[in-house]
Amino acid sequence: MTTSTLSTLPAITFFYTDNCERQALAPIADEAAGRGFPIQWSMDSRQYAEIGVYCEHACKPNAGFSIILLHDLAQRHDIWPHFWHHEPWDAFDMGIVPGANWVDRWQTQAVFAKARPKLGVFDLGWPKADLVYRNQDEFKQQAKALREQLGLKYERSVLYAPSWENHGKQDDFVQALKDLPVNLLLKQAPWSEKYRWVLNNIDEMDALHRGCADNVYVIDREISIMYCLGLADVMVSDESSVLTEALLLDVPGVAVIDWVIPDTNPPRPACVPYDYVTKTTRANLRDTVLNVLENPQQYQTEIDTNKKQQFAHLGESARLIVDNMVAALQGQPLPTPPLIAQVEIDRTTYQHAEQLAAEGDMQLSTQIMLELIKKGSTCWEPYNDLGTLLVSQGQFEDAEMLLEKAVHFAQENPAIPLSNLTEVYCLQQKADKALQTLVKLSKHAPNSAASIPHIRKCMETMF
Repeated sequence: MTTSTLSTLPAITFFYTDNCERQALAPIADEAAGRGFPIQWSMDSRQYAEIGVYCEHACKPNAGFSIILLHDLAQRHDIWPHFWHHEPWDAFDMGIVPGANWVDRWQTQAVFAKARPKLGVFDLGWPKADLVYRNQDEFKQQAKALREQLGLKYERSVLYAPSWENHGKQDDFVQALKDLPVNLLLKQAPWSEKYRWVLNNIDEMDALHRGCADNVYVIDREISIMYCLGLADVMVSDESSVLTEALLLDVPGVAVIDWVIPDTNPPRPACVPYDYVTKTTRANLRDTVLNVLENPQQYQTEIDTNKKQQFAHLGESARLIVDNMVAALQGQPLPTPPLIAQVEIDRTTYQHAEQLAAEGDMQLSTQIMLELIKKGSTCWEPYNDLGTLLVSQGQFEDAEMLLEKAVHFAQENPAIPLSNLTEVYCLQQKADKALQTLVKLSKHAPNSAASIPHIRKCMETMF
């Protein structure tokens, strides 16, 4: 893909709030600059851009053309898979996810408009991984240079990289492991000045540990975590997304689940919904790290499997993103097409079942719709149709359950299942629920007359 058909290349603005985000976007900026695009960086996402590339939390684009990526691989892991309800992407032109696990997460939410950028969601990898895989020999040389710069004493290293520094976590790590024959690498994130209190905590810990032992190394916060992972044999954190990025370098991760996270008051325990991370406690940190160091092969198969699930297009992400951007700007077919939402595939299957029913084959039609429901489809129509069928058979409780699911999955336009659900509540003498559902229906019904029969039934149920 070339940019020759764009007579004047528009400027691309990369928006970031801290250097972690800037490092994540840098491979795309380098790729675009190499193709002749003017590049600029901004920390103000409200600024207008011809082309805007974003990765900050819950932002809105102000650009002629916009691309949104994840802030990090564990973004809003406390509410998975409902990420897009809180950080919507529908105002952007293109959304980028890094691999199969995030594709699966998106598929569960693709029924909702908030999860749908204008051109779609694209599985194009994690640009940050390009640093490692686009030129692996160069990366190894850079990691080797860092090892020599630090003057590491031992062959093996344990890396500490938390999401937040608070409550003396770094000191817990150092005190638990400093007498082992391993290097202890202390790598904090390059927080912005908006979080001065976190920076103060880091400053305090780094001052405490700088020079405290000849195997403890405080690493410059601005150095990419990838180079630090390139030196590590084990990584220790609380809940940081770096536990996922560690897979890129075949490094097993250890999460200390009773380290607390200060983004709530009071601080909450670490949330670690990753099955590829070894969980431990402060009291057992030393024994856990020793076990991982002594049994590296025990973890390798799981690392390989999860790396494939987490990351697509290793070393090719930035190129693929810019290829798609250029094609979109030119009005050409996209080299990598958007993901097809499973709900759309399921709706085609449902429409086939609907046609069978119209032709009189109710048995096969019902069987197809049951299969969609059994697999947990987010297509609302099968739940609605089978729910109404059960109503006609007097099976009200089962009908209620199916119709409630139909309403949930038809949130963009739920008038039909809401109408049917109101009727089921009335038939069961559930007046309160019927009235609550009727209120919701009134917001979606095309005219007030459609609600009159339901109002009458509600009144009859109550009196």
